[in-house]
Amino acid sequence: MVVLLGFVDDVVDLKWRYKLVVPIVASLPLLIAYKGQLSVVMPKFVRGILGSKFLHLGFLYYFYMGNIAIFCTNAINIHAGINGLEVG
Repeated sequence: MVVLLGFVDDVVDLKWRYKLVVPIVASLPLLIAYKGQLSVVMPKFVRGILGSKFLHLGFLYYFYMGNIAIFCTNAINIHAGINGLEVG
C-alpha cells in the first residue's frame, strides 16, 4: 500500500491528509500481528530514577510504531523530489 501511495502521489497530486491516513492503514496488519515484547531497556542513568531496567510501553508502543510508519513513508516521499537521494 505504501509503494502504491508513492506511485499515486507521483501521478496525481495527493493532499496531505491522504498521505497521513494511508501509512496508518498499511501498518495496521503488521502492528496487530506483532506478538513480541512491548518493553524497552532503559539507560543506566535512568534506571536509578525509575527503579527498573525495563519500561513497559504497552499501547504507547503501537502508537509510536504507527507514527514511525507515517514519518518514514513521508520522509522518503519528500526526498524523492531531490533526484536520486531516496536511492541512497
